[in-house]
Amino acid sequence: MLILIGLSVLVIYSNIYNNPFVFDDVSNIVENETIRDLSNYLSPGNLLKPRAIVDLTFALNYRFGKLNVFGYHLVNVLIHILNGFLVFFLVSAILKQAEFSSSSAPLITDSLDFSIKTTSLFAALIFVVHPIQTQAVTYTVQRYASMAAMFYMASVLFYFKARSIQQGAKSKEQRAGSEEQRTDGGGQVEKEKNYKLKLSSIYTLSVFCGMLSFLSKQNTASLPLTILLVEYLLIDRTWQSWKKKLPWFVMFFVLWTFFILYVSGLFNGGSGGRGMLEDVSGLMKETETVGRWQYLCTQFNVLVIYIRLLFLPVQQNLDYLYPFKSGFFDSYTPLAFLFLIGLAAVGTRQIKKRPVISLAIFWFFITLSVESSIIPIRDALFEHRLYLPMFGFAFIVAFLLFNLLARQRFWAIVSSVVIIISFGATTYYRNSVWKNGLKLWSDVVSKSPYNYRAHNNLGAALNKQNRIEESIQHYLQALRIKPDYAEAHYNFGHALDNQDRTEEAIQHYLQALRIKPDYEKAHNNLGLALDNQGRTEEAIRHYLQALQIKPDYEQVHNNLGNALNKQDRTKEAIQHYIQALGIKPDFVDAHY
Repeated sequence: MLILIGLSVLVIYSNIYNNPFVFDDVSNIVENETIRDLSNYLSPGNLLKPRAIVDLTFALNYRFGKLNVFGYHLVNVLIHILNGFLVFFLVSAILKQAEFSSSSAPLITDSLDFSIKTTSLFAALIFVVHPIQTQAVTYTVQRYASMAAMFYMASVLFYFKARSIQQGAKSKEQRAGSEEQRTDGGGQVEKEKNYKLKLSSIYTLSVFCGMLSFLSKQNTASLPLTILLVEYLLIDRTWQSWKKKLPWFVMFFVLWTFFILYVSGLFNGGSGGRGMLEDVSGLMKETETVGRWQYLCTQFNVLVIYIRLLFLPVQQNLDYLYPFKSGFFDSYTPLAFLFLIGLAAVGTRQIKKRPVISLAIFWFFITLSVESSIIPIRDALFEHRLYLPMFGFAFIVAFLLFNLLARQRFWAIVSSVVIIISFGATTYYRNSVWKNGLKLWSDVVSKSPYNYRAHNNLGAALNKQNRIEESIQHYLQALRIKPDYAEAHYNFGHALDNQDRTEEAIQHYLQALRIKPDYEKAHNNLGLALDNQGRTEEAIRHYLQALQIKPDYEQVHNNLGNALNKQDRTKEAIQHYIQALGIKPDFVDAHY
């Protein structure tokens, strides 16, 4: 069964290995100087930073293959396969635990072994072949999402394993006690010692994987809530038991919160009291332009879109640039809210009768709780945020299908095969859109014609192919939609530079810097344009400003060296050439 999961992934993702770096890949991988030195990640202090674990894997990719895209895509595919395995084992563990804990009618009709294996396999296949997952697999930088999900699910699985061992030991102890067969010999002591060692090791693995999940991406901060949900729904709901466990859960929540704050750097500034509260408030928002209530109202709509994409993955889009709602009564927000309340009510009603359905529904909500609640993020909607919540969808679809058709195995299997093939074919086709930047951004513009960011990026893709006039049209369109878009002014200036329209280019570089004064690329290109006009002293000032913003910018060191050389300041020029080579030893221009 695991072979089938792995082969499915290898087939439907067989067309991605030559896809180039796009969008955020550029800043996080191509232009990220930190990953070029593996030693940056060899100290524990450097690993205890947001997303450091995934950045370490990028550094390893760079160490062994530089910027060869094949290795990066291969690692993403292997992670996706591992996650498929985890889904299989986690669904199997959940179904076995649910059957063990069921005090009423069996949760699974028909053959227990057949149902658990087929349901687990189908859930895993849905997870790995669903088209929505492409944005966390094909889009290289979203290894952040897939690795975070891997450690998150592993943590829950290890927790399940530990609790099942405890329950098994408790059951044996009760049987032994009732039959008066318990002994206190040395053998029993040794067994007890081994039992405690095994149990503590598995719990430690669960905690360790949980920590790695947060160090991969911060959306996994919700892990303790998922652990609580699993414990309550599937393991033990009795008040007497919870009174004993409550102190342990409280301690875990406190330590988890401390860990999150430490990794997020809140203890580095030394602020206390009100300052600490302000720091926490700042941590819980990525942007100041959207209020918490406005963001939450937007997310009511986004969650409904996510659910639609799970059931009907059509019109997929890398960059929706979804508009923020002004309030609760904006557009269809009240209807979206009522729909979500209804879905939560279904989950609540199933707690006693079908707790696995409740788990699947609330898994979806909990795993989206960081990115779809009251923590404002610059972009309201991205498909890769569904990677981890996909588990809940895959589980509930597989569970319902093999229960509704439990007496008709043939039709259950036929239905599952049709679903898997349909999803797989759609995924393969969707991957072809990522073949190059031109195709990808053309797809986005066709679906979001008023997306200024997409027009800008499509213009950049056209400019790379020397289709400058076409690129200018898209830069102009981006600026019509958003006149204060610094990146479009910068790219427009670059295109004009390529047409030797230097004075016009300078005006757009200046406009980009008025909007975004710390735009080091604009300072660099403005410096080049000024230098070409013989305004070398002005050019040097902009090169120096660029280096204040980004000291390890090798191109600026080289350009500054050239400008200084023109002023016969040879010694200073040499120092900047040396710095350029120190940053990038294979930087050819600096050698000359």
